[in-house]
Amino acid sequence: MNEKQDQNGKWIEIGVKLALSLAALFPVYALFYLTFPASLVAVYVVSAILVALFAPWDDLKKKFMS
Repeated sequence: MNEKQDQNGKWIEIGVKLALSLAALFPVYALFYLTFPASLVAVYVVSAILVALFAPWDDLKKKFMS
């Protein structure tokens, strides 16, 4: 049971990181879309995934949760 909760917690953590990455990158890609109206959705999602994977989450958590 505890292992299942750990697995669910990991998926929730990944989802939260992805949502925060999408929110952080949205203004940039909205500006790009307004100035160069092309299909930037794929680039937006890929960038958000990269930010979710490589952002210094521990440092951010210490900074904002303290």
